[in-house]
Amino acid sequence: MIPPGKESEPDLLLVEQFSKGDLEAFDRIVARHRREVYRIARRMTGCHEDADDVTQDTFLRAYRALGSFRGESAFRTWLIRIALNLSMNLGRSRSGRTVDGIDLTALPGVASGPSQDSEKHLLGAERDHRVRVAVDGLPPRQRQVVVLRVYEEMKFHEIAELLECPVGTAKANFFHAVNNLRKALA
Repeated sequence: MIPPGKESEPDLLLVEQFSKGDLEAFDRIVARHRREVYRIARRMTGCHEDADDVTQDTFLRAYRALGSFRGESAFRTWLIRIALNLSMNLGRSRSGRTVDGIDLTALPGVASGPSQDSEKHLLGAERDHRVRVAVDGLPPRQRQVVVLRVYEEMKFHEIAELLECPVGTAKANFFHAVNNLRKALA
């Protein structure tokens, strides 16, 4: 939790305070960015446990490398780039293993018998699962762009900065990803 009055501290000020020995400044960085890093890791890995590991590893790497942060990009961009790289590395080490299934017994009404609401919920869960599988099947760069654009609602110029590519490349990756998703979900 960010202490009262500290919510608006710019990230660069916190980095500077940390580099001067204020370890609580890093706690405020973590509190500020933890949810977003986790959300991105969750979308990229498809699994709570893996996303949790990626989130912890992201902040551990950031802690160790904070002295080398040069400020050439926004701190948030630097941090998300670490999370994306760790997520992609984890995905490669899994070599295509499916990590995000649906536990039907956890859905409302399934254990006690079908109802109209549970049927709607099940169909919605099935659709969501199909979309997740299709997104997971995209090439890595396309998956990154879809996660950042659709789920994190980032603008193309932010995605381009984060992925260190021209805006046109980010848009082209998104266009190809959407076409691939249409084919996969047809």
